[in-house]
Amino acid sequence: MRIAITGTRGIPNRYGGFEQFAEGLSVRMVKKGQEVLVYNPEDHEFKENNFKGVNLIKISAPFKWNPPLSSLLYDFLCLKDALKREPDLIFNCGHTPSVFLKILSNPKKIPILFHMDGMEWKRKKWGWFARAYLRFSERLAVKWADYQVVDNLEIQNYYQNKYRITPANIAYGADIPTENEVNKALLPVEYQDLINEKPYYLVISRLEPENNTDLILKAFLKSGTKDQLILIGNTNTKFGKKLVKEYGEYQDVKFLGPIFDKQILNIFRRYSKAYVHGYSAGGTNPSLLEAMAASCTIFTHDNPYNRSVLGENAYYFSTVSLLKEYFRGLGKLEQKKDEKIRENLIKIKEDYSWDRVCEEYAKVFGEATKKGHQTNE
Repeated sequence: MRIAITGTRGIPNRYGGFEQFAEGLSVRMVKKGQEVLVYNPEDHEFKENNFKGVNLIKISAPFKWNPPLSSLLYDFLCLKDALKREPDLIFNCGHTPSVFLKILSNPKKIPILFHMDGMEWKRKKWGWFARAYLRFSERLAVKWADYQVVDNLEIQNYYQNKYRITPANIAYGADIPTENEVNKALLPVEYQDLINEKPYYLVISRLEPENNTDLILKAFLKSGTKDQLILIGNTNTKFGKKLVKEYGEYQDVKFLGPIFDKQILNIFRRYSKAYVHGYSAGGTNPSLLEAMAASCTIFTHDNPYNRSVLGENAYYFSTVSLLKEYFRGLGKLEQKKDEKIRENLIKIKEDYSWDRVCEEYAKVFGEATKKGHQTNE
């Protein structure tokens, strides 16, 4: 099978959840004997045309002065190019380019699958026009895409209730690191003193308003803890710069910028007092699964999406005052901490292993191509 993956900012991941997912899925699909094309922006820092057996197709989009417009044009050009290459199917991450489905030429009736993401229009960073467009593109993806896929039971329920469809629900995957892989001695020198200096709480996140980084920082400072708060994520965004300006001068708040090396991230996770997960916009977040796989104690924003993943195996917060108490000391929480970690590891093995994820996608891809062949006969 020949699969084209569009709609991401490319692999290896240098950005976020979809990119991490595309990398994990494509590399493993290649190992299973499939041919996979992944579309990358031409300015991606990885300049080679092949990544671990995955063929990379470079696409350039103008309008760099207008990132949303440039991103939409990039998605259009990726879909257009993918259709010309005539793969067995196209798998697009996100639903924003659904508006183009009826104007793109697809004479071979190549199946186009859309990963619907979470409720993107809920993200606080978007203005009214962007939110309206995202709602519109969501409706068109439901109506025009050949298949829809989601990554969370709550998102599946949303589409069932709103649109009367049942998209395939396939979560992301995570690997449980071995003890050798999370050896502190493997950390680069510049990080070793940091994690050995004093205990720390950890945030790995895109620094966006809907990820509640501001709430986390306020709770940490109000707690009076003598521990550190380490934040890993891009600080060059508008919101990231605002956070650094407001909180960067506090001695125990450490902004490390973006880190994408999986081993380094897992070492930071493994030795943290707790991983603090502020995502609230919906869906199953890959970074949350990786915190579970790395045996982290987890403080997480209280919403249906995170609860559908973690169940009772996390400490939930929605306010500064509650999270502040967690930072002040686990106290009685210590009694159940190890039990929650064990239960999360079982979930990773049983529900979120990459082998299971790939098997489920193979079934969906097989159904889509079979349906496409029947349509063409």
